[in-house]
Amino acid sequence: MSAASPFRIKICGVKRSEDLVAASESGADAVGLNFFPPSVRYMDPLGEQARSLAAEAEQLGLNVVGLFVNSDVDSIAALTERVRLTFVQLHGDETPAAASRLRDAGVAVLRAVRLPRRALSPAEIEDRVAPWREVGAAILLDADAGSSYGGEGVSLDWRSIGAWSEQAADHWILAGGLGPKDVFRAIQIAKPHGVDVASGVEAPRGTKDANLVNAFCLEAERGLQEQFRP
Repeated sequence: MSAASPFRIKICGVKRSEDLVAASESGADAVGLNFFPPSVRYMDPLGEQARSLAAEAEQLGLNVVGLFVNSDVDSIAALTERVRLTFVQLHGDETPAAASRLRDAGVAVLRAVRLPRRALSPAEIEDRVAPWREVGAAILLDADAGSSYGGEGVSLDWRSIGAWSEQAADHWILAGGLGPKDVFRAIQIAKPHGVDVASGVEAPRGTKDANLVNAFCLEAERGLQEQFRP
């Protein structure tokens, strides 16, 4: 069993109401709340800010994705209900069994499959993706950033991924080092069904810039429309 693509354009690591407005007005259909404490984009999932932003995002018609790294399954399930998340993004060293338990609890799961930056064969990528597809998780491909678990502006080998994507039947999301200047080209080469950005729309680091968000969304939408033109 596989999951459909949960969104087309996600702005990850939002922290303010104005970030939500910028995302919505620019054409994004999802935002991410980062619940990984070491991250510069961290937000306390038990705080009122998380619930407030999630409620505001819902009113704007945005999907709300909560990013977790190596959190307990029961805690994730409870926080999903508390914050009213649309999806949970497992971005650490979780196992497919954890995703399966969350799915059984009614939680929609997006798995960040972290890949090396080097060229990979379609089979190498598929070997990493298949265990998550089998438990019904939606797939996001990101660059392996070591202990920071992403958000460092590190890109993947798009041509390798494009070769895999041509053989893959599933919808999937591309992340890793994307920005307004390269997202169109990334979509052309890697052939994703959606894109995810964090650091690429920030100035300074950790703070979303509305102009960059708008520029990214315009280029992403242009790329996705061209990619899937009938």
